[in-house]
Amino acid sequence: MKIKGVQKAIDKIRGKGKKNSMFDPVHYVIGMLKLYGIKYLVASPGTQNANFNYFLQKDNFFKCFSVVDERSASYVATGLAFEMGEPVVITCTGATASRNYLSAMTEAFYRNIPLIALTFHNPSGNEYNMTPQYLDRSVTQKDIKALYVKLPKIADANDEIECVVKLNAALFTAYYLKKPVHIDCPSTLWNFKDKLQVPLKKIWKPEYYKENFESVSANLQNKKIAIFVGSHDKFSSDEQKAISDFVTSRDAVVFCDHTSNYHGHNKVLFSQALDMQSLDVHPEVIIDIGNVTGEYSAYGLLKRAEVWRISSDGSIKFRASVPVKKVFCCSEKYFFISLSAKEKVNSYFSIIKSKIDKLVFPELKLSNAFVCAHLSQKLPKNCSLNISILNSLRNMNFFNLDESIDVNCNVGGFGIDGPVSTLVGMSLADVNKKYFGLIGDLAFFYDMNIIGNRHIQNNLRILLINNQRGEEFRINPDIENVIGDEADEFIAAARHNIGGAKNWAVANNFIYMSANTEGEFIKQIDDFCTKECSYPILFEVFTTNENEKEALMKIRSFNKK
Repeated sequence: MKIKGVQKAIDKIRGKGKKNSMFDPVHYVIGMLKLYGIKYLVASPGTQNANFNYFLQKDNFFKCFSVVDERSASYVATGLAFEMGEPVVITCTGATASRNYLSAMTEAFYRNIPLIALTFHNPSGNEYNMTPQYLDRSVTQKDIKALYVKLPKIADANDEIECVVKLNAALFTAYYLKKPVHIDCPSTLWNFKDKLQVPLKKIWKPEYYKENFESVSANLQNKKIAIFVGSHDKFSSDEQKAISDFVTSRDAVVFCDHTSNYHGHNKVLFSQALDMQSLDVHPEVIIDIGNVTGEYSAYGLLKRAEVWRISSDGSIKFRASVPVKKVFCCSEKYFFISLSAKEKVNSYFSIIKSKIDKLVFPELKLSNAFVCAHLSQKLPKNCSLNISILNSLRNMNFFNLDESIDVNCNVGGFGIDGPVSTLVGMSLADVNKKYFGLIGDLAFFYDMNIIGNRHIQNNLRILLINNQRGEEFRINPDIENVIGDEADEFIAAARHNIGGAKNWAVANNFIYMSANTEGEFIKQIDDFCTKECSYPILFEVFTTNENEKEALMKIRSFNKK
């Protein structure tokens, strides 16, 4: 049974498999320095940076100074950067040369002076290979740079994209935020016959706005606009109103998942728009806010739009390495209030809503998706829901929740560990509020010890989906279509805890409920969600691999017929 892999969308965005003519990293470095208008350099002699220095002396754009002693060179650059009020590059070879930058970089860090330490290394060197001049630069002092990036040796399109993204992160921080950064670049030795080839079609840089950016409102006229919300802290009422007013005035869409915690106007779930049906009317401008999203299909939205990013702290972040056109250093509330239209313009949400309203949900067998379909309708208002990553999160994102319900998922580190403990921690915040967890079996048994904690009270309710394996690995077509049941042994880790959670739950004074059929589940779901009890509840639902795969396939294909 083939199921569309989420990785394919990301690979398509990143250009995996495409053949490109490649340049050495130094060509990208020089091209990006030019793009940012960074022209001052203090160069020290060396072998690893010889090729870079040679290109500089042949290019009239750069204003270069030669200082042999790297310690002096970095202080010369400190004075120059302070006086000019703009970034200055310092460049040296491998070995101990870069160690001499430490004092000046420390000075720059505490004074917010934008030094760009561009060090070079032999890419064949590592801690296990006795290559001359190798130094491990992976760990450096915290207070010598605001950001460190190591550029890849470019072999394919993905390396190319990674190189440009990392250069943008570093140069953006130095140029706009006026902070020192460190760029470590693999060297190409003595290609002096090469001509400098700036890969203009491959490089890009964001525009930066800090205040008085109302003029960009013209860029939104007559455009299909979407807000992309990743996982997000709970919005204040003022923040939510600002977004609602903005999207209403521009008939814009707010694309999100449940971890976005947006409860305002014009909300559309990523999964309903992109997984349950094929979105054929794409946004032209996407305004990106929030953190990581666990909804992989969401990244497909970015590939055809101009992306704007709101960054309250000024830091630069990209999703799936898609270029960001504009970065706004301000609060989300300020941005949306500033750019709300005076009267309703554009038209996008109306088009999307008409499609979403036609969605039909298929009948399902007992599965995670079946559970989510019913749980989403039964959860009481004003409760909180914590979901474990991947399969449980994906399935709940197909279904609407009451807007009074806040949702949390550990998508920051995106690991299997800790969802039950996180849920318990949430439940300690308000004993008068119900806290629900939707947890898969591997995640639950990984974190099961916490349900013996003496602080747990009767406001905690756990719905455990036990398909007796890591189902995520069985619905992954790259694994399932090749090895099938063989994945159960060490990949999906099947057949652990075959007796279920009953004994552990009862031993810790939980009310235990279980279901093996659709009827058993439906008979008990109301009690699980709303019945007042003196003890916490654990509801274990046993599903099968076959039902899980069939349910996901049905949901993704039912409305595309």
